[in-house]
Amino acid sequence: RTPVLPTAASRKRPRPAAVASGAAESPFPGFSRPTKEDVIRLHTVLAKHFGARHPKPNSRPRRQILDTVVGTILSQNTTNTNSHRAFQQLKKAFGTWDVVRTAKPAAVQAAIKCGGLAPKKTKWIQHILRTVYKEHGKTSLEYLRKESKEGVHAELERFEGIGKKTSAIINLFDVRHPDMAVDTHVFRYAVQLGWVPTDAARAAHNPRAQGAADRWPVVTRDTVYKHLDATFPDRLKYSMHLLLTDTVGGLPVHCGAANMLSFDGRVVKVDGKLL
Repeated sequence: RTPVLPTAASRKRPRPAAVASGAAESPFPGFSRPTKEDVIRLHTVLAKHFGARHPKPNSRPRRQILDTVVGTILSQNTTNTNSHRAFQQLKKAFGTWDVVRTAKPAAVQAAIKCGGLAPKKTKWIQHILRTVYKEHGKTSLEYLRKESKEGVHAELERFEGIGKKTSAIINLFDVRHPDMAVDTHVFRYAVQLGWVPTDAARAAHNPRAQGAADRWPVVTRDTVYKHLDATFPDRLKYSMHLLLTDTVGGLPVHCGAANMLSFDGRVVKVDGKLL
């Protein structure tokens, strides 16, 4: 008998168990802010100034999911200008992700050198490309468009270099699942608005906690993501993310101590001045 060779489909790994990355519950049980009303009121004020943001209905995806994933990896620990330049140079040098997958690491590093950490980023990118090709028979992540919100998190976060922010960005903009992506700016604003516990509040709460599940973890981007994703209304996640991060048409998001944000339920102030 002629042996039956394994196909690309038969080589696929078992699907990962979905994890609760799009958290249904806050990691800060009993912490009352923000309420959904807080979020709605802040969105109403920001939308009045900058306009609410909505995805175009039935619009076709503007980019491949791999473009977003690679672009997000290249954006780590560098400026937007340098990361965009690195992405463009990578696409210009190799043309397709298949070519990047099979290229010599030194050649990929040379193309993305301007973005910093080229050896590490090259290793991460090529590992993702090779793994996806091995499992699916093609260098593409478009299959994620059929995944659940939790499935997108589980599939992507198994890769080194990809965290909850990247997964949430893919969900929000490419797959169109409501997911409150938390970048540096959203994290900073959440802290300034008092929407996550302070160190003092944690220190006071944890000794009184009834068990490990009731203790409040350290405030990090990941715990803030879980908290905001659990408390923000789904219908506002897309618009709120853009209003809080858009450097051109939204809140000013210059890094550093400047641009302190406050909101009393009626008016927004930036550095003490009315918006």
